Amino acid sequence: MNIPTKITIARILAVPFFVSCIVYYTPDSAYFKWLATAIFLLASLSDALDGYLARVRNEQSTLGAILDPFADKLLLISAFLSINFSAGFHHKVANWVLIVIVSREIILISGLLIVFFSSREFKVNPTLLGKATTVAQMATVGAMLLEFSWAPASGFVAALLTIVSGLGYIYRETKRLNDAGSGY
Repeated sequence: MNIPTKITIARILAVPFFVSCIVYYTPDSAYFKWLATAIFLLASLSDALDGYLARVRNEQSTLGAILDPFADKLLLISAFLSINFSAGFHHKVANWVLIVIVSREIILISGLLIVFFSSREFKVNPTLLGKATTVAQMATVGAMLLEFSWAPASGFVAALLTIVSGLGYIYRETKRLNDAGSGY
């Protein structure tokens, strides 16, 4: 197993620790919030690092291509849900933002499985808009963790990007499946 994949696996393994810190955070135990923030920051930075190392070292792998987006989705969904349901945090995203973000991820994962079972191909081709969406979502989680008053507005921007990029992925993959099926 190569170094970028190990970094991705470490990001996946960090999620339960991150969620535990959110669950146990209260204003009387602020160290849990700071520990959660540090874990989230390191996990977010590791997302950029593993991709960079995979490209520079020419260590891109099928396992890494599968695990990297899974790690991102797991981290972000866990973060949005745990922070939004935590009584300790006051600057949260609106429920509709939470629903949009979680729904998109479920739809994309379902679509990926449909594409795999119908074409026996597993291709994860992120777009620039998809990457911008991930960055916006990570920034929103960071704003909620640090209790910035603009966290809800950041969530609104993240939700808009989430909708647009999700529709873009659905359009692209539906077209690809239709084009592949037109030869039958």
